[in-house]
Amino acid sequence: MLEIVGEGVTSNYAASMHQRQGTHNNAAENAIRPLAVPVTVTAGAIDRPPPSARLAAALLLAACAAAAGAGPVSAAAARARSSRFTFYGLEPAAAGQARAEAEAALGQALKVEPTPPQRAAATPAIAIASATASAPAGTGCRYHGADSQPGVRYTVAAGVISRIETRDARYATVSGVHVGDTIERARRVYGKRLTVAAHPYFDKGHMLTVYSPDRHFALVMESNDAGRIITLRGGRWPDVGWLEGCS
Repeated sequence: MLEIVGEGVTSNYAASMHQRQGTHNNAAENAIRPLAVPVTVTAGAIDRPPPSARLAAALLLAACAAAAGAGPVSAAAARARSSRFTFYGLEPAAAGQARAEAEAALGQALKVEPTPPQRAAATPAIAIASATASAPAGTGCRYHGADSQPGVRYTVAAGVISRIETRDARYATVSGVHVGDTIERARRVYGKRLTVAAHPYFDKGHMLTVYSPDRHFALVMESNDAGRIITLRGGRWPDVGWLEGCS
């Protein structure tokens, strides 16, 4: 049995991202279609959940929330809670979308964080003089959040989503790696697709990166000295590689 996994999205948005980046002229890249769910190949056949399965699950979540007294929840908001991290962020929104597009996909408005919070207490307070440490100044960069995705941060620069990230263990990548998992698990799951570099804040930490086929987007995971994944994020490259989304 062979399992084929990817960190892409199932909608036509992935194709539009390639078009915006001018990659349609590259036949090799256009032949690659990233997947959003594991695909199992056995005895020459490909089995995958039907397209309606996600929507059915989302509607069930919405019905359960309403029955529990949580009030009406849109199908889009229910899907947002059950989505996973990809190269492009956290479905149904995606890096590269205008804020209004992301809000339409989420079915709700993104809320600006009053003050950019400091990094988690587990991160040493070390000033890193690096061009990749944070976003360039003067880009109108702000952090946002969505009520349906607690613990998730959207970085919006000049009105466009540049990256989406979390430190919350409730979220996972398309391939099933969660915040809190070990770096060994990430290595087993991603194999040769995983690029590993030293973390500038942790003596034994690492920056783990899985690039999209065209390398215009990436899934990034950070690990600490204990060898545990502490951050998941997806977005445009190089923005998603910065330690902080906004300076």
